Amino acid sequence: MEATIQRAKQGVRRYLELKGYEILEDGWCHGRDSVDFIATDEDDALVFIDCEVSENAGEGIPEEAPDRKAFERIAAAYLAEADLSNTEVRYDIVGVLILGENRALIRHHINAITPLG
Repeated sequence: MEATIQRAKQGVRRYLELKGYEILEDGWCHGRDSVDFIATDEDDALVFIDCEVSENAGEGIPEEAPDRKAFERIAAAYLAEADLSNTEVRYDIVGVLILGENRALIRHHINAITPLG
């Protein structure tokens, strides 16, 4: 399963690059928190991207369960380390359902954590 997950994440990386994202970090960690990709999009927003992968077609595309607190911790740590300011930040989730050796469905949930309100 681990090899399948890594292959799916490589596919997600290619998908993001085709969509105009520039991948800055791959598998970035801080403490107990991690994120699959950190990228900039076409509007220069800083995007933290997690991937959810499933091989069970009966369950459909994996559920997206964003963890707001973990996202805030990792975003704050990355911004402090990168010394960025006045940067739009968002959190995306990409769900991948493996359908076969060379087939998968991808769902890209842009801005998976909506503003509090």
